[in-house]
Amino acid sequence: NPSSSEGGFFLAQTANPGNGSRREPAATGHRQRLYPKNPSSSEGGVFLDPYQPTRRTAVLQAVSRGSREGREQNSAQAGHEAARKCRWSRHSGQTICPCPMKLSAPIGYSRPMYLHTFGLREPPFSEAPDPRFACLFTRERELLAHCEYALLSTAPAVILLTGDVGSGKTLLTMLLEANIEDQGIRTARLDGEFHAQPVADWLRSLYVAFGLPLPLSAEANTEEHLVDGLAHSLGRLTYQGQRFLLVLDDADELRETSYQLLDQLLQATDHAQASLHVILAGKPELRSRLEEGAARAIDARIRTRLPLSPLTADESERYVRHRLHVAGTTRMPFSRLGLRSLCEDGMGNPARLNALAHRALERAAERGEQSIGERTLAQAAEEVLPQYARYWLRRYRRFVWIAAIAVGLLLVVGVAGYFLSGRSPSRPKNLVAVAPDEVLGKFRDALPAPEVGQVRVWGELLARWQVSSRETSVANAINCDATIFPGFACVSGRGSLDQLRHFDRPMVLELDDGGRKQQVLLVGAGDTTVRLYLGGKYVELARSAFESVWKGRFYAVFRVDPNMPPRLKRGDSGDGMRWLLSRLPSASPGVASTDFDRSVENRVKVVQQQFGIAADGIVGPETMFALAAGDQDGPHLVRNVP
Repeated sequence: NPSSSEGGFFLAQTANPGNGSRREPAATGHRQRLYPKNPSSSEGGVFLDPYQPTRRTAVLQAVSRGSREGREQNSAQAGHEAARKCRWSRHSGQTICPCPMKLSAPIGYSRPMYLHTFGLREPPFSEAPDPRFACLFTRERELLAHCEYALLSTAPAVILLTGDVGSGKTLLTMLLEANIEDQGIRTARLDGEFHAQPVADWLRSLYVAFGLPLPLSAEANTEEHLVDGLAHSLGRLTYQGQRFLLVLDDADELRETSYQLLDQLLQATDHAQASLHVILAGKPELRSRLEEGAARAIDARIRTRLPLSPLTADESERYVRHRLHVAGTTRMPFSRLGLRSLCEDGMGNPARLNALAHRALERAAERGEQSIGERTLAQAAEEVLPQYARYWLRRYRRFVWIAAIAVGLLLVVGVAGYFLSGRSPSRPKNLVAVAPDEVLGKFRDALPAPEVGQVRVWGELLARWQVSSRETSVANAINCDATIFPGFACVSGRGSLDQLRHFDRPMVLELDDGGRKQQVLLVGAGDTTVRLYLGGKYVELARSAFESVWKGRFYAVFRVDPNMPPRLKRGDSGDGMRWLLSRLPSASPGVASTDFDRSVENRVKVVQQQFGIAADGIVGPETMFALAAGDQDGPHLVRNVP
């Protein structure tokens, strides 16, 4: 009954889903809109696919939940909530809502008027993450490749993704899920709403997210049985060739008990040999949260830490242009100064840029402006930015700079006093403390099985070099062929720890403890201590103890010119010479050879002597590794090892 004030919905046909017009049901085959019974209500609706009648019941439930929340909030938020729940269900593989819903405007609300003004097909700066509008720059592509490689080519691990609110964490994880969708990986996503649930409900959400049947008996629904049952089910499916990814968005909102349960789950999956990867995505304070209480156990399991940095001014401009292009614009609505003002006020944060640009487009359309300048952006910033931050920063910019310089001077004085007092920087908190009297015993206990450790160590080494699974596999890299793939080489040999410190690169070391071969990753070396990655945890070991089980064997990878031949000697020319000459010590004045002559040979010998390599003047694998060690790109050994 359209005049009734009772709750509920009915289906009506609409020609223009955004203008709120109402028509009687017509022939099937058209898109139908879900309206509330009360025409005066402002509750929102969603589009339903009439060809999917079996899916309507669950969608109706999702929408009705959203509409109830809309009575307390506003209709747009309610619609977004229903769509978000449905989207989570789709990613989990459930049949609740396997097809994406298209969000419509609330009743009585028209499409943004600026769409027609600026020739746009759809709003380009929406709040909800939308993979269609993803604008990836070099570091974002590298982060995605790094995560994808870690999921497809290495042992189960925990990945930490941190960034400010609106920096794009959720969108990156959504893109990652799309990339691995066809790789036999089941993905579950839980966000802040689920983190607030009771512990048992949170665990049952994991069952549903991974598409596993929920236990029926009351005894099996205790926390301990839920953890064991989930690990057993994942282990059984892993044996059948499946892998699993758990994305915990808003992980900084996890409670202490949730961290404890997550640690118990990871321990149980290790015992069940289940392939479960976890991505923790949250605000920067998540890093400090993981250093406290029960979360420290999770921090020790983190193998990769990926911070999202703000966009540069140039990237912000490209980001705005990209979203406008995807939305269908044929011209730039912002003037040159307006675009510059937008990028300055956005401060490299995508969500802030979206909010500012959306409000500026609305204000310009209201006034009939065809080009958005600084004045419109200033008004939009005053409405969007908290406490008129833009106004104060722009008006009192000189005083802000003076204050920043004063704070910088205070920091310099403080840091200088800190180091002059004889104190050293704090060491990472996720290291295993090893007492001198029991160092080797604890070290041996910390070592994983040789085969498992070898895969994890090489996987970590490739991940530090940001080598993707498309370029090579861990199994291929373990062979340490002279050329793993064009532009990426491997070298093995024997040397002292001081010599390896001079190369300043992480490398795989082979231990020989009473005939037992084991590979570890050298990540740092000091005068008295070495820091190693054992394939799951980091340890610091006294050099004397370490050298008693290490006979000098090492394996190292490095980047080189793809055209570089295996060896170069005097008389050679052509491919590889440019790469070689750019890394050799400067030639004597007046010497500018492009061939491998005597002067080049002498410069090669200088490098070989510096790195403790036989000074024969021939550029082989070890000499190439020494030359590549001077590159700034690529990983280096950590500095704060005593």
